[in-house]
Amino acid sequence: MGEIGALRLIEGTPNPRGEAEARVFLLVGNPTIAPVRRIILDNGVQLPERRSFTWNEPGRVKVLHINDLHGHICRLSPGGETPVFSKIVGHIRATRRQYEQDPNVAVLAMSAGDDLVGFVFDELLGDDESDFQMHVGYHLYSAGGMDVAALGNHDLDMGAAALARSIRHDARFPLLSANLVANPPLDGLYFPAALFVSKGIRVGVIGLTTPGQIRQLLDANIHVASPIQVVHNLLPALQPLCDVIIILSHLGYSLQSRTASVRDAGDVELARTLPRGAVHLIVGGHTHHALNEQGLSLDNIVNGIPIVQAGTLGQYVGEVDITVTEQPAVTHVRLNRTPYLPTDETFEREYVRPIAELAMPILMRDLGRTADHPDLSTDYVRNYFARGESAFANFMADALVERARVHGYAADLAFVDASTARIGVPVGETLTFGDWFNVMPFADTLRLYWLTGAQLKQLVEDNARRVDRPGEPHTERGFLHFSRQLRYTIILGETRSDARAVDIRFQGRPIDELLDRSFLAVCSSFIREPAAAWENRMARRFPLMQLRDLTHLDTGLFLRDEMVFYIQERGGVTEEAGARRDGRVVCL
Repeated sequence: MGEIGALRLIEGTPNPRGEAEARVFLLVGNPTIAPVRRIILDNGVQLPERRSFTWNEPGRVKVLHINDLHGHICRLSPGGETPVFSKIVGHIRATRRQYEQDPNVAVLAMSAGDDLVGFVFDELLGDDESDFQMHVGYHLYSAGGMDVAALGNHDLDMGAAALARSIRHDARFPLLSANLVANPPLDGLYFPAALFVSKGIRVGVIGLTTPGQIRQLLDANIHVASPIQVVHNLLPALQPLCDVIIILSHLGYSLQSRTASVRDAGDVELARTLPRGAVHLIVGGHTHHALNEQGLSLDNIVNGIPIVQAGTLGQYVGEVDITVTEQPAVTHVRLNRTPYLPTDETFEREYVRPIAELAMPILMRDLGRTADHPDLSTDYVRNYFARGESAFANFMADALVERARVHGYAADLAFVDASTARIGVPVGETLTFGDWFNVMPFADTLRLYWLTGAQLKQLVEDNARRVDRPGEPHTERGFLHFSRQLRYTIILGETRSDARAVDIRFQGRPIDELLDRSFLAVCSSFIREPAAAWENRMARRFPLMQLRDLTHLDTGLFLRDEMVFYIQERGGVTEEAGARRDGRVVCL
């Protein structure tokens, strides 16, 4: 246990393929406990002498940034792969070559997190050390010259042990999070902040992780503290060591963002609290915003601090120039569209294609057949999933009940919403693992809810107000589909607030006879999350039931894995396996 209010500064090992001749120093300790009063240089550590830059003779830091790649290092299809990360690497390398001989321009490449979860390459993580192959993101970032990355919420989706293996095996650059507190196995594998020294310019980088949507917080070794307090604890001690300070943030753009859950504070709220001039740039992620497509927007300068973000899935490589004088400032911002960038063919051939070939057998694994039913199609999922009964939703909900029972949870029923299935499946064809991975690309887990019969009745009545209605544009409202144990009728009424559920029955018995009974329901851990914006707006018109207020438990069982087991056992997504309509919900 170190001294409270003090952090150590150690010298780290920079990515050997990153910024040439750069040195990196890492802060060690816990800045969440108390304000940092001093930074103690470790034995033998001595910072290089700092250069003096002026208005007439400035230095420059060029920041190249990505975020939320989610493992999409290429686009895979049976015909081969389409480059994504090889284009990003090509841009990083070309930029470094351009400024290699310029003594006044340093180039730093960074990721604002979520470098995992969402693509078939996740399978290469395996289940434990014995079948671990690689963390594709960290492996390629190391080879491609990434200098630093923040930890995002999805980087923790597979659990602390899997992340620790990934860092040890594949990360040749520092991982940062100042507000994440984790004991073994992650202890010592990530840092609150880093200090890069390149061409005499000292650049401090503070990492932040969102407190929201971390699905493995049932791991008692992980805690996420308030990002605002942590930055205020850290800044006064770090500032004197740096010419430039960057916050590498996976908080999300703002509390008003609707593309992902933002908790405590986003980049906007954080910037408003900071001393003016203390931070020069916030490089963001989490909410998948493509900010400043036409150059730096005034809307994205908060309290004098520019905020940047580069979309998602490798859409863009962000580029920011910070001119270093007595008062450093951002002087240029742009987003480079990745598809328009040239591919680094050598990197693609030597690094990406072998990984794609490794993953292709996983992608093409045969899971069975699919029913010839329109409800299973992507068009149906996108257009009609919340208008009433769905054969596809029936199949998934019934499967969840059975899989929960297999693991010893006496589930009475299940429910799913549109967030459970991102797309549909090929109709009346062979179903591959890749097809199903695209249905469920994220690391959602099985969640259990305990509720009384009275609460179950309230949930069904609440659900009637969420169904799609004729003449209304469709948006995500969190309409639930229930497993076969529950049946009911929706009376649409004149308006949404008039809608009601009637004749609610559980296993044939009226729900009013079961109001005091306890029920165990199973669903996805991401249930109704995309409906938050609609709920916030409708809460003024009529009461809505909030699932988060019910007693619940995240099991840690991965939804996709459980569904794949079920599909293989049943020979596919077939009518015989439950992919059919049976009248469990009727809309009138």
